[in-house]
Amino acid sequence: MTHSQNKKPYPTPLTIPPLSTQHTHTFIILHGRGSNAERFGRELLSSANLAQRLPTVKFVFPTARKRRSTALKRIPINQWFDNYSLDDPNVRPDLQIDGLMETAEFLRELISQEARVFENQASDESGYRKIVLGGLSQGCAAGIFTLLGGLGERGDERVGAFFGMSGWLPFERQLGDILGSDVGGSETDGLEQDDLLSGDIQNLSMQDSDSENEDDESEEESDSEDDEEQPTIDDNTFSDTECDPFAPAADEDDDFDPFQLDTSKSPGVSKDQITRTTDAINHIRDILDLPPISTPVSEEGSTTGQTASSQTTKVGIPSLQTPVFLGHGCEDPKVSVHLGEKMARLLADQMQMNVTWKAYEGLGHWYRIPNEIDDIIRFLQEKVDIQ
Repeated sequence: MTHSQNKKPYPTPLTIPPLSTQHTHTFIILHGRGSNAERFGRELLSSANLAQRLPTVKFVFPTARKRRSTALKRIPINQWFDNYSLDDPNVRPDLQIDGLMETAEFLRELISQEARVFENQASDESGYRKIVLGGLSQGCAAGIFTLLGGLGERGDERVGAFFGMSGWLPFERQLGDILGSDVGGSETDGLEQDDLLSGDIQNLSMQDSDSENEDDESEEESDSEDDEEQPTIDDNTFSDTECDPFAPAADEDDDFDPFQLDTSKSPGVSKDQITRTTDAINHIRDILDLPPISTPVSEEGSTTGQTASSQTTKVGIPSLQTPVFLGHGCEDPKVSVHLGEKMARLLADQMQMNVTWKAYEGLGHWYRIPNEIDDIIRFLQEKVDIQ
């Protein structure tokens, strides 16, 4: 794509092959801002004992390329995209576009490569369904935005599942406006945990825990493109990571339309909502420099004399059929739990996605071992049949 020409390539991902001779799934997991694959990936694997618990899974940890941070006086750090504020990510959304576009292009190709590994297996299921995409913090944000933009050459593929930890949804306010939702306000609006989340969301109970130490990881960054002396900064201002993860805690026809409405679920989405959802997805695709998609509207259960407004339709965009797990610490000082909850509400209520949301009491900006990791594994075992 023209926007990505002459850009520095992404580092080679850290790849951990399955311990078993059988390879059933591949997890692609994105680190937070200011970290990298080696630090985040190896720490997650060792602390959560993931390779031993999931011996048929191949783990792939990409590293974000260096980008200059506007909030840090143009200091280059590993980040999937630039953003101005984590207090309210809706401020200066223009800064996010280039990074999101480049990262999504990189991830689409990486996911496609990993999906092709499964093509020779005797299965009618797309290799994409064997892929699980996940991320922490900004990695969650970049991952969910890429997912919503669509995968595959025509955007007609989806991964088996997505999980995000301590993340948010980029352009949430703009998407909320398009969808006509009431969750697009400021982060300080404040959402109560007792508010029931409708749609397909599963609102799991919050976890109690003891207090924990939460010191941010720091990493000295350099950039060969800039020989200027860089100002000293507090690592806490940009690192999305923490140093203590052990806190208690068949062949298609040429005219096949992949976006035709899914009739496998019970109806209940209005034509207007179908249009709004399609518009929201196309807004994401426009940001990612992808062509728009169209979703034909078909009517269900219609009878003679029934008006269009009384008929029901369904959303059939493939990416929206992806089951999603979102976890967040209630005491997160960097990315407010309200931002995570707003993302969960918008995906479930407005986009009709199957979302599992869980907030963890006493947890800051990190993941909880064993609680959160156990919840994610149980979720994936149910949704993508990981043994």
